Amino acid sequence: MYCQSCGSALTQKTNYCNRCGTQLVPASDVKLDKTAAEKRLDEYLDGLFWISVFGLAFIIGGTVLLHKTNVRELIVLGYFILSTTIFLINFGFSLWGALSIMRSSKDGKLTMRPGHETRELTPPKIEPLPIPVGSVTENTTRSFEPRGQ
Repeated sequence: MYCQSCGSALTQKTNYCNRCGTQLVPASDVKLDKTAAEKRLDEYLDGLFWISVFGLAFIIGGTVLLHKTNVRELIVLGYFILSTTIFLINFGFSLWGALSIMRSSKDGKLTMRPGHETRELTPPKIEPLPIPVGSVTENTTRSFEPRGQ
């Protein structure tokens, strides 16, 4: 088994990686079905909702505030056009992102989010070390011979 985050080999089945501390998910629990795409789509749709709410509130509130402060009509109109243009560009990019997620989920090309893929390492090739002609202990120790016999 390998860590999904750092790719280090794990010798025992644990809940967390000993190297990086990431919570490990067994391979049987990893699902590449529509759940990942559905979560991303939900996030995009939530963002789209809040962009709409705050964008429209900013446009309408700013226009009303400028109109009540007796600013010239040309400045109010310029503010309205500029803020509406910025809102529509931001809304369009968010809608495009949501539609691309929906299109990819219909095609069946669902992939996990970047950062959640596994980076499994190939097992290392272990080659035996060459056996030296003489061992270190043979060259550094001397034999004790009895003296005086």
